[in-house]
Amino acid sequence: MSNTEKYLAIRNLVNSTEKRALVYGASFSEFVILRTIEAGGAAGIRRVDLAEQVGLSVSGVTRALAPLEKLGYIEHREEELDARVRRVTLTATGRELFDDIQKDVQRLMDQIAPDIELLAKQLTK
Repeated sequence: MSNTEKYLAIRNLVNSTEKRALVYGASFSEFVILRTIEAGGAAGIRRVDLAEQVGLSVSGVTRALAPLEKLGYIEHREEELDARVRRVTLTATGRELFDDIQKDVQRLMDQIAPDIELLAKQLTK
């Protein structure tokens, strides 16, 4: 298997995982964003840091956050020391959603574990 074929196999597995809807119609990408925000704790996370950690541009993160904010799952807070800096935090509803999605993601990962193991074996050949 060539490196190109290995890369495409990984990409196909990731894309097929991303296409599966999670609870409440959330996407896997939204889960990754919520997970990163949740890891920021009560202080939240700056959008620029969020973008870096999830592999999106700042404008891409801004677009991804808009529906989550509209639904009441996240909120923006100004930093106490610098009003120009805004942090993103989960709301109480967002934490509940994240907990539900996290359980659904675990079920999804359990379902695709055999595919991951098979792919790993193919990639090491």
